[in-house]
Amino acid sequence: MKDSNRSRTAGEGIYSGSPGRGWTSLQNSFEAFRRRRLLVFISFLIIVLALCGYNYSRYRHTASTIMSLDYEEASKGLTPNQTRYNIFEIRSEEVMERLIEYAGLEGKISPKELSECVSVRATHDKNISANVNYISTSFVVEFTNNGEIEGRSAEDMLSLLCKAYREYFVERYGFNHSILSFDVSDLKFNDEYLMAVDLLELKCSQLEKYASLRRRESKNYQDPDTGVTFSSLEQRATNFYAYDLARLRSFIIENGIAEDRAELDSVLSYKIRMDRLAYDKLMAAYDEDNSGIRMYDAAMSAAVMIPTKDKSNDYYMSRTKTGMDKMAIHADAQLAGATERMEQIEYNSYLAEKLKANVSDRIKTEKANTMILELEASLKKLAADIQAMDSAYTNSKARNYIGFSENKVGLADQVGLVYSLLIAALILAAAFICVFLSKYNSKKERAV
Repeated sequence: MKDSNRSRTAGEGIYSGSPGRGWTSLQNSFEAFRRRRLLVFISFLIIVLALCGYNYSRYRHTASTIMSLDYEEASKGLTPNQTRYNIFEIRSEEVMERLIEYAGLEGKISPKELSECVSVRATHDKNISANVNYISTSFVVEFTNNGEIEGRSAEDMLSLLCKAYREYFVERYGFNHSILSFDVSDLKFNDEYLMAVDLLELKCSQLEKYASLRRRESKNYQDPDTGVTFSSLEQRATNFYAYDLARLRSFIIENGIAEDRAELDSVLSYKIRMDRLAYDKLMAAYDEDNSGIRMYDAAMSAAVMIPTKDKSNDYYMSRTKTGMDKMAIHADAQLAGATERMEQIEYNSYLAEKLKANVSDRIKTEKANTMILELEASLKKLAADIQAMDSAYTNSKARNYIGFSENKVGLADQVGLVYSLLIAALILAAAFICVFLSKYNSKKERAV
């Protein structure tokens, strides 16, 4: 009886050793797969082909391009007007609305639904260090037709998306053309005539500076339709300022034309008085500085020398700035300010004299009104011409801000070969584990 119990215990010990039973089950599983290796290979091949076909069918409904930012500020993560760049604005509602309009999909799909068809990612996404991020200037943009867009291929939609985003980007981040707008409400005839001339002069000065800036940027640029250059537009602004405005100002002053003579005379008297006080103050400071300079010890100013190294690391004695130098600079600034004030005093005094000496009649006043309206129309036409020229220039320049190039994808990537092989291998591995567990459990049951 004891021997039978001992033998049963020994037998249970043999079968209870899970490593031995597991190893046998593993060998049996490999043997089962080896005997059916042709079936396993065919199954593996079918899974790979099925996955490749699925991936290729998805790829056929997807179009992609590489978008590059080609301007200096892009490497800093900024737009051309120095604001923070956000690539995901390509999926914004405004861009999607433009895309819907260009594709003729009004009422068929919403901007939010269309944005889900667009995906974007950086071509490079890496960290240089823990505190410094690499800023990508190129992105992969993909458009996937999920079946909700009929009559348009993914390639067509991607092309229209690039157009819509380029226009959005140029309008929003290109150049500020607000300075070229001309609001006629600025010229109010219930204000003084000379104030209207000042407003025209200010606007002309802005247009002249804008045209000059564009001329310096691109000396040889011509409008493709008219052949006009920024140099010719700048010259028109210069002539307007030097001749037309000067003639209008002279006519108003020489004929004493004013909306309210008493009020204008009061204003001129006040300005002359305040400018005279400022002039006296500046001249007093100028005289004080000159007195200090004359009192300064010339011998001391000549002796203030300090040892200094040049670029070759050789010593030489350099004269440093002294108190006399600072007083001389301050005196020059006071004299320049006083000279400017005196010019204003002389001009306003001349206006006051002309206003008292001449009395304008209705005919001269109407002529002044007509001249102002004519110059207003002329300046408005100049602003429109500059804006048309500038729009053509900025559009041609902005084409280089954003570039789109073909995103070449090989056949292996189109069918997702690596991905398909990996998934098929995982499926076979899962099948092998199932066979192993089945054999392991069956041996365990027989042991019990």
